[in-house]
Amino acid sequence: MSSKNILDSIKEKISDFMYVGPRGIVGVDIGLSAIKMAEVALQSDGSYKIVNYASVNLPEGAIIEDEIQKEDEIIKALQECFKALGSSNRFACVGISGPNTLIKRLQLAGGSDEEVEDQVSWEAEQYLPFPIEDGNISFSMIGENQGGGVDVIIGAAKKTVVTSFKEIVERSSLKVKIVDLNASAVLNVFEVVMGDEIKSTGKTWILMDLGAQKTHFMIYKNGVLVFFKEINIGGLTITEEIQRQMGVNYDQAESLKIQGDGSGNIPEEIIEIINQVLDTFFAELKKTIDFWLSSTAEEAFDGCVLTGGSTQIPGLTEAMEELLETEVQVLNPFQVMSYNKNNISENQIDEIAYKGVCAIGLAMRSVPK
Repeated sequence: MSSKNILDSIKEKISDFMYVGPRGIVGVDIGLSAIKMAEVALQSDGSYKIVNYASVNLPEGAIIEDEIQKEDEIIKALQECFKALGSSNRFACVGISGPNTLIKRLQLAGGSDEEVEDQVSWEAEQYLPFPIEDGNISFSMIGENQGGGVDVIIGAAKKTVVTSFKEIVERSSLKVKIVDLNASAVLNVFEVVMGDEIKSTGKTWILMDLGAQKTHFMIYKNGVLVFFKEINIGGLTITEEIQRQMGVNYDQAESLKIQGDGSGNIPEEIIEIINQVLDTFFAELKKTIDFWLSSTAEEAFDGCVLTGGSTQIPGLTEAMEELLETEVQVLNPFQVMSYNKNNISENQIDEIAYKGVCAIGLAMRSVPK
């Protein structure tokens, strides 16, 4: 390493050590269509407060799956978003998702810490979408299983994906301290908002994050995540079908999907397109649910909670209730979290409730529980 690089590294470490600004972390959610940033504070009474929030749209095709396509545009959007956030804190927790990540519950034989760690590596290798040596893996024990061993939740991501997202965020002048999985971040908010209601013994809940490209489907039972699947259908599927069938551009298709004709009325042909895609989505969803029910003694769910921008699709919640035969609600952090009215306007409330949950959950990583 050159003397200049050594000096820069030393200065950076001293700067971190001597930092006297806020010690929280900025949650950075780099989505397919927008970047969202949030700051969260823990109050003296144990509740959470959303201190700052901002979002900036990304151009179409900036990110495909988990691969960065338009570096300059993303860096510019990151800089604009951080400026709009109005924070002096440059420490960040960045979320990632996609085909090169994995969340899974494993049932292990148990043993010493070293033995469990070895078992995680052996078992995880069967499910990883990449060679184990190419990934970063972490795990958390969630309790004993009926066989006398232990259950763990593993989180994994390909090293190149972690590196690419970390580097692009740091090129925008933020300092990445944590890289987390988006699904874990959403789960953070779900547990806080739902509280004791989801922790009762025997209670089984569905949590779905309806994103642009994919839907994260999670089953939460007895206070822990027990099942996770990524379904390759999201809101973008509807947008692309509207583009194709109506001959409009991306922005026009997005507007037609959510806002209709501008007066709150969704044209009949748009409704038909939405229903076509939803039929495919519901068929895939039903297969996933039937698999879970057939492999367990479960007969029904106690509730379903939705989050993500695609929850705004007209009629989705009602259709989901009919399919699942249970109550469906939208995850709203403002049910239990206050917010800084000087930094967050009333106009942002709906956007944060629908689209900002992941960024909030990432920002919560800095808050001790």
